[in-house]
Amino acid sequence: MKPLRQDLPALLWDVDGTLADSEPVHERSFLDAAQALGLRLPSDFHANLLGQSEEATHAILVRDHGLKLDLAAWAARRHAAYLRRIDEVKPHPAAWATLRLAARLGLAQALVSNSPRQIVEANLHQLGLRMPQRLVISRDDVQRGKPDPEPYALALSRLGVSANVAVAIEDSDSGRMSAEGAGLAVCLMNHVSPRSSVLRLRDLESLLIEKTSP
Repeated sequence: MKPLRQDLPALLWDVDGTLADSEPVHERSFLDAAQALGLRLPSDFHANLLGQSEEATHAILVRDHGLKLDLAAWAARRHAAYLRRIDEVKPHPAAWATLRLAARLGLAQALVSNSPRQIVEANLHQLGLRMPQRLVISRDDVQRGKPDPEPYALALSRLGVSANVAVAIEDSDSGRMSAEGAGLAVCLMNHVSPRSSVLRLRDLESLLIEKTSP
């Protein structure tokens, strides 16, 4: 576990399941799209693929569940189903409190998502986070999505900061692996199942609160 630095200048946020309480919406819209095609999936199918790329999920659907559509056609259906439910996306209160605290302290912040830009932009618009000056990395910006380090490495490069002085906030194993692979310390969301020797969002919040104290 990489510790948090006291002189932390930058935060890199995942979006789905982190800033946005969107995973239930992803699950419902995923099932909408699958059922419309007559696919029968196990009840835990979506939960077991949390944080996986569109390509990985599509490959499993084709291999194990009889999906006939190619990746582009499947993705178009799934994204359309998600956008029909976009009003159901809500913010995660704990993450938002930390985001605002970091903004008051003047920390650089970026959003690093494994979703395509269309979905990321819809989420940000729904949450009121869509700002031209905010750095956003989506799956469309990289050749390899999470768990590959490329998304976080690109965000660090564009922010102009070193991984040694930044932290990523994540909710999935694939996101954690991506961030750690890029050299970042990682804080997991408080609601994620416990694991040994892991930093939590509450640890980051406590550090930032200390920085605001006289």
